[in-house]
Amino acid sequence: MKREASKNNKVYINGLMVFAFVMVLAFVFDYYDSSIPHRNSVDTKISLYSDRDITPNAIATNPEFETLTFDTNTPKQSIFSSQMAAVIRTVKSFTTKTATNDGPKEYGSWIWTPTKYLTPEYTESILSGAKASGIDTIYLSVDSYLDIFVMPKGEEREKQKEIFSEKLNYFIERANHFGIAVDAEAGWQNWAEEGNTYKAFAIANFVKNFNETHENKFRGFQYDVEPYMLDYYEENKTTVLKNFVKLIDQSEYFLASSSLRFSVVVPDFFDGNDDFTPKFSYNGKRDYVFKHLLNILDRRPNSSIIVMSYRNFADGKDGSIEVSKNEMKTANKGAYKTKIIIAQETSEVPPPYITFHDTPKKYFDWQVARINDEFNSHPNFGGIAIHYINAFLAME
Repeated sequence: MKREASKNNKVYINGLMVFAFVMVLAFVFDYYDSSIPHRNSVDTKISLYSDRDITPNAIATNPEFETLTFDTNTPKQSIFSSQMAAVIRTVKSFTTKTATNDGPKEYGSWIWTPTKYLTPEYTESILSGAKASGIDTIYLSVDSYLDIFVMPKGEEREKQKEIFSEKLNYFIERANHFGIAVDAEAGWQNWAEEGNTYKAFAIANFVKNFNETHENKFRGFQYDVEPYMLDYYEENKTTVLKNFVKLIDQSEYFLASSSLRFSVVVPDFFDGNDDFTPKFSYNGKRDYVFKHLLNILDRRPNSSIIVMSYRNFADGKDGSIEVSKNEMKTANKGAYKTKIIIAQETSEVPPPYITFHDTPKKYFDWQVARINDEFNSHPNFGGIAIHYINAFLAME
């Protein structure tokens, strides 16, 4: 028994020595990293959605459901196992620096039109336009399901749920006909806050059940929560961001029994190299929010993070390429599998330099081509996302 204990101690000590050695190497790589701090305060107000795009039931807190719980008890991960996972990724990163990304890149866009307005005529028009413009993935907002979720249980509620589901089923069928995949999208800035998580899991549960009961299925599930838009974010950054990471963690666990892909939309300042958000401890690891998200999403195949790198110029200082580099470097250096998708804006939002609204379509195509050229061989580059389909198709 003593010999066995001694052997175990040696293994433990050797493991700590390897860990220490790798951390020293990681420090050296960090020291010489050419990451560029990105501190444009305009980005802290950039949002993917607006009040007009979303049902009030996604915004308001309904006291009836504040204490509603779902099976979201994620298994606890020990500090040691979390550290060892980091060591393994760091070691892998030293051998994957020259890795390339030759797989297909996503070219996605959002549809905010509430489900009840997805008529056959509108569906055909929007999808044929998307196909002609090269879009291969639609992120379809399903927030309006919450209007049905809050209804009293009974025959009318089930009837509305069936109508809602059939509209989605038809949309997915037609999208797939055009060779376009469909992800269910949902979110609002307070969804990770206490008393509001029921909204996130009610939608996730609906999407899971939809795929189990319908022939035409969602490819994935996407959150666009944007907690940094909360009025009290500046005074409570650590708490708000930790709540957000916890929601993503619990949602990944909640989706585990499904084949759904999982994606999360984030601003361009969540990475530690930007020094815009605080470090905080989660699941035994102290890091920045972007790294925490990578640790969670890497557990799930085909996960992605969509970064709102909103600029109407790709090159140069503060261009979309520079804005996106820190996220790419962080994902690559950590040998993460999660893809990074770069989002671009085409709708009419201020200030003008963050959107391609009122710019020629040829100019837009040229700038997107520059982003693709820059990152195409990057192992974590997952493609481009365009906000949003109606504004995109209106470009000339």
